[in-house]
Amino acid sequence: DSIFYFLNTRLKIGINHIKSEGGGDSVVLKNVHLMSVNRISIIADIKISAMQVNGEDQIAIIIDDMGNRLEHGKRAIALPGPVTVNILPFTPHARYFAEQAKKARKEIMLHIPMEANSDRYLGAGGLHSGMSRNEFNHILNRNLDWIPGIKGVSNHMGSRLTQNKKMMGWFMTGLASYGDLYFVDSRTTANSIAVDFARKNQLPHAERDVFLDHEQTMQHVQQQWNRLLRTARRNGSVLAIGHPYAVTIQFLEKHLPGLEAQGYKLVSVSELLQWRQTRRNYAWQTSSFHLHRAAKNSKQ
Repeated sequence: DSIFYFLNTRLKIGINHIKSEGGGDSVVLKNVHLMSVNRISIIADIKISAMQVNGEDQIAIIIDDMGNRLEHGKRAIALPGPVTVNILPFTPHARYFAEQAKKARKEIMLHIPMEANSDRYLGAGGLHSGMSRNEFNHILNRNLDWIPGIKGVSNHMGSRLTQNKKMMGWFMTGLASYGDLYFVDSRTTANSIAVDFARKNQLPHAERDVFLDHEQTMQHVQQQWNRLLRTARRNGSVLAIGHPYAVTIQFLEKHLPGLEAQGYKLVSVSELLQWRQTRRNYAWQTSSFHLHRAAKNSKQ
């Protein structure tokens, strides 16, 4: 985290300098000056699209559990900006919400029910540890086929299943074979191993950073919103999850329009994953440059 914070800070300095010189967002960042931890001054001529790393802290917000509450779901889809819509399969309004989200140019995810420690009812499309592999794959593929146009998948509940190595292996293998999808771990348990298996299957992946509305009060949502902003400022990006509750929708309707003025950028989950990958590539490039420079100096 410290190296990412360092890089993000230096990028902002470079970007602000470009803007002060009259450069626009499309200007390629050049000559980003970094000081290594070994106090060796290096200059990396790295070309990074300002669209991907533009100096604004990135915020992605997923609205989970879409498919049952019609009116609140409509308001969630109408939220300003690229909020990502996460739809439960086989729910009454699932396909209608998918159609409306597409019209509103919102990114669509599939929210797959998974076995929880509490043994809560999963509903249609639920995955549990008592399934054979054939049954598991059949239900998974039915889920994936139910809603057209999905970009990614996350777990609904799943505190038990996301700890199961065999099931997570089956699940991520199925996602990888299905096509170009990403996975988001809702992190309903701290013991989840889901992203480990997403990584093994080379799936783009992320974990939830903040739950906005574990408690459905305006005070709690405000506290979590403040946490979201602090996390984005500290790390350069944040992934938050909310639900189509009245209090959550009302809060977001009020606060989303003001993000840009505060130096934040609301993005889809796909855009967030791309931004993070760009930064990882950048960190790798600058690290490789430093190692090459240090090796060269050691021979002198």
